[in-house]
Amino acid sequence: MERRHFKLAQGYLNIDADALIFTRSGNWQEAEAAQERSTVQQASQLPRILTGVILVVVGGLFFGLGKLRSATGGGSIVLALGLVGLGIFKMYQLLNDDFGPVFRIPFAKVQQLKFSDDHLVIDFLDASFKPQHLSVLVTVDAGIYAEGLWHGLRKEDRPRR
Repeated sequence: MERRHFKLAQGYLNIDADALIFTRSGNWQEAEAAQERSTVQQASQLPRILTGVILVVVGGLFFGLGKLRSATGGGSIVLALGLVGLGIFKMYQLLNDDFGPVFRIPFAKVQQLKFSDDHLVIDFLDASFKPQHLSVLVTVDAGIYAEGLWHGLRKEDRPRR
Protein backbone atom coordinates (compact mmCIF):
# COMPACT_ATOMS: atom_id res chain seq x y z
CA MET A 1 0.00 0.00 0.00
CA GLU A 2 1.17 3.48 -0.80
CA ARG A 3 2.37 5.74 2.01
CA ARG A 4 1.63 9.44 1.72
CA HIS A 5 2.16 12.55 3.80
CA PHE A 6 0.44 15.92 3.69
CA LYS A 7 1.43 19.32 5.12
CA LEU A 8 -0.84 20.71 7.84
CA ALA A 9 -0.88 24.11 9.51
CA GLN A 10 1.26 22.61 12.27
CA GLY A 11 3.13 19.49 11.27
CA TYR A 12 2.22 16.75 8.84
CA LEU A 13 -0.37 14.03 8.37
CA ASN A 14 1.22 10.73 7.36
CA ILE A 15 -1.15 8.06 6.08
CA ASP A 16 -0.36 4.40 5.53
CA ALA A 17 -2.48 1.23 5.36
CA ASP A 18 -2.71 0.95 9.14
CA ALA A 19 -3.12 4.43 10.59
CA LEU A 20 -3.41 8.18 10.41
CA ILE A 21 -0.20 9.53 11.91
CA PHE A 22 0.33 13.14 12.94
CA THR A 23 4.02 14.11 12.97
CA ARG A 24 6.16 17.24 13.21
CA SER A 25 8.43 16.50 10.26
CA GLY A 26 6.56 14.21 7.87
CA ASN A 27 9.46 11.76 8.24
CA TRP A 28 8.41 8.11 8.18
CA GLN A 29 10.87 7.15 10.93
CA GLU A 30 9.13 9.61 13.23
CA ALA A 31 5.76 8.26 12.07
CA GLU A 32 6.72 4.67 12.85
CA ALA A 33 7.86 5.67 16.36
CA ALA A 34 4.67 7.63 17.11
CA GLN A 35 2.48 6.28 19.91
CA GLU A 36 -1.30 6.11 19.92
CA ARG A 37 -3.03 9.25 21.11
CA SER A 38 -3.92 9.29 24.79
CA THR A 39 -5.12 11.83 27.34
CA VAL A 40 -1.65 11.89 28.99
CA GLN A 41 -0.06 12.98 25.72
CA GLN A 42 -1.95 16.27 25.63
CA ALA A 43 0.04 17.58 28.61
CA SER A 44 3.32 17.35 26.63
CA GLN A 45 2.84 20.90 25.28
CA LEU A 46 3.62 22.36 28.72
CA PRO A 47 7.42 22.63 28.20
CA ARG A 48 6.89 24.53 24.95
CA ILE A 49 4.44 26.93 26.57
CA LEU A 50 6.86 27.54 29.44
CA THR A 51 9.67 28.24 26.97
CA GLY A 52 7.48 30.82 25.23
CA VAL A 53 6.57 32.49 28.52
CA ILE A 54 10.25 32.64 29.53
CA LEU A 55 11.14 34.26 26.20
CA VAL A 56 8.45 36.91 26.68
CA VAL A 57 9.58 37.62 30.25
CA VAL A 58 13.22 37.96 29.16
CA GLY A 59 12.14 40.29 26.36
CA GLY A 60 10.19 42.35 28.89
CA LEU A 61 13.26 42.60 31.10
CA PHE A 62 15.35 43.89 28.21
CA PHE A 63 12.61 46.39 27.39
CA GLY A 64 12.53 47.55 31.01
CA LEU A 65 16.30 47.96 31.10
CA GLY A 66 16.17 49.89 27.85
CA LYS A 67 13.59 52.28 29.32
CA LEU A 68 15.85 52.95 32.27
CA ARG A 69 18.64 53.97 29.91
CA SER A 70 16.51 56.22 27.72
CA ALA A 71 19.29 58.77 27.37
CA THR A 72 19.46 57.96 23.67
CA GLY A 73 15.78 58.76 23.14
CA GLY A 74 12.53 56.85 22.67
CA GLY A 75 13.17 55.96 19.04
CA SER A 76 15.71 53.32 19.94
CA ILE A 77 13.19 51.54 22.17
CA VAL A 78 10.63 51.45 19.38
CA LEU A 79 13.26 50.11 17.02
CA ALA A 80 14.36 47.49 19.58
CA LEU A 81 10.75 46.39 20.14
CA GLY A 82 10.16 46.17 16.41
CA LEU A 83 13.27 44.06 15.92
CA VAL A 84 12.38 41.79 18.86
CA GLY A 85 8.84 41.38 17.51
CA LEU A 86 10.16 40.57 14.04
CA GLY A 87 12.61 38.08 15.56
CA ILE A 88 9.84 36.33 17.50
CA PHE A 89 7.61 36.22 14.42
CA LYS A 90 10.39 34.73 12.27
CA MET A 91 11.29 32.21 14.97
CA TYR A 92 7.63 31.19 15.19
CA GLN A 93 7.52 30.67 11.43
CA LEU A 94 10.60 28.47 11.55
CA LEU A 95 9.43 26.46 14.55
CA ASN A 96 5.73 26.26 13.68
CA ASP A 97 5.92 22.57 12.75
CA ASP A 98 7.62 21.81 16.07
CA PHE A 99 4.43 22.79 17.89
CA GLY A 100 2.43 20.07 16.16
CA PRO A 101 1.48 16.94 18.08
CA VAL A 102 2.94 13.50 17.36
CA PHE A 103 0.53 10.57 17.63
CA ARG A 104 -1.12 7.83 15.62
CA ILE A 105 -4.73 6.77 15.19
CA PRO A 106 -5.01 3.17 13.95
CA PHE A 107 -7.75 2.70 11.36
CA ALA A 108 -8.98 -0.25 13.44
CA LYS A 109 -9.96 2.19 16.21
CA VAL A 110 -11.60 4.79 13.97
CA GLN A 111 -15.35 4.76 14.49
CA GLN A 112 -16.23 7.59 12.11
CA LEU A 113 -14.13 9.54 9.61
CA LYS A 114 -15.47 12.18 7.27
CA PHE A 115 -14.08 15.06 5.29
CA SER A 116 -16.16 18.22 5.05
CA ASP A 117 -15.45 21.93 4.79
CA ASP A 118 -11.66 21.41 4.64
CA HIS A 119 -11.73 19.53 7.97
CA LEU A 120 -11.05 15.87 8.59
CA VAL A 121 -13.40 14.89 11.42
CA ILE A 122 -12.38 11.73 13.26
CA ASP A 123 -14.21 9.88 16.03
CA PHE A 124 -11.97 7.17 17.46
CA LEU A 125 -10.90 5.24 20.54
CA ASP A 126 -7.62 6.39 22.08
CA ALA A 127 -4.89 4.18 23.58
CA SER A 128 -6.97 3.62 26.73
CA PHE A 129 -10.12 2.90 24.65
CA LYS A 130 -11.79 6.19 25.58
CA PRO A 131 -13.83 7.88 22.84
CA GLN A 132 -12.13 10.93 21.32
CA HIS A 133 -13.22 13.50 18.74
CA LEU A 134 -10.71 15.29 16.54
CA SER A 135 -11.25 17.88 13.82
CA VAL A 136 -8.19 18.86 11.79
CA LEU A 137 -7.85 21.43 9.03
CA VAL A 138 -6.37 19.54 6.05
CA THR A 139 -5.87 20.01 2.34
CA VAL A 140 -8.49 18.67 -0.06
CA ASP A 141 -6.08 15.96 -1.28
CA ALA A 142 -5.40 14.76 2.29
CA GLY A 143 -9.09 14.70 3.22
CA ILE A 144 -10.20 12.82 0.13
CA TYR A 145 -7.31 10.34 0.38
CA ALA A 146 -7.88 9.60 4.09
CA GLU A 147 -11.64 9.24 3.73
CA GLY A 148 -11.34 7.04 0.64
CA LEU A 149 -8.73 4.79 2.27
CA TRP A 150 -10.80 4.41 5.44
CA HIS A 151 -13.95 3.53 3.50
CA GLY A 152 -11.95 1.06 1.38
CA LEU A 153 -10.54 -0.64 4.47
CA ARG A 154 -14.02 -0.89 6.01
CA LYS A 155 -15.34 -2.62 2.88
CA GLU A 156 -12.47 -5.14 3.04
CA ASP A 157 -13.23 -5.91 6.71
CA ARG A 158 -16.91 -6.65 6.11
CA PRO A 159 -17.73 -10.35 5.74
CA ARG A 160 -18.84 -11.36 2.26
CA ARG A 161 -22.10 -13.22 1.76
